[in-house]
Amino acid sequence: MFAKVKEYINQRIQIPEEDLEKAFGYSSVRQYKKGDYLIKIGEYCRFIGFLNSGLIVGTILSEGKEIASNFTFEGCFFTYTEGISQHVPSHKNFIALEDCEMLMLSKEKLPLIFSLNAKFETLFTQILAEELRIVLLTEQASKIQSLETRYLNFLKDYPNAFNRIPLKYIAGYLGIEAPSLSRLRKRLASK
Repeated sequence: MFAKVKEYINQRIQIPEEDLEKAFGYSSVRQYKKGDYLIKIGEYCRFIGFLNSGLIVGTILSEGKEIASNFTFEGCFFTYTEGISQHVPSHKNFIALEDCEMLMLSKEKLPLIFSLNAKFETLFTQILAEELRIVLLTEQASKIQSLETRYLNFLKDYPNAFNRIPLKYIAGYLGIEAPSLSRLRKRLASK
């Protein structure tokens, strides 16, 4: 159950096994079925999760259309970042695109975990910094890279995405309509 999260943590920071075990005692395991909402727009996020298995899409509404803003694959932490530091409702939906198993930690338990070992707070800061970096790079890419370059980078970052993510979400993430994405894929495949 904890093998993937331990691997994730140990790649970033060294925390004694006994402190990890104590921290995991504050967590719980949740299962979500494909199509379940983990958080809906307007709800308050009260947790940080680690996705053991499955795939989640974060979506926003733009002119009445649901558009993918991010994807969370297994082996990653996940939360509504804006709601962790401030008590604000989510402006995103988080939807299970596959059956998911998640290790959940209540936001209220963070001070208890931080008191176990100061490195937990360092890890938390690193996780938030990584998420912010990804958001900023994605935003920058949407402004300066061509659609073709963004598409090719998406394929490089998520090589099996088209087997796991519905085309409408990939298209929305790239900022185009699904038929345009189909044409782009066809054009690039014929090169």
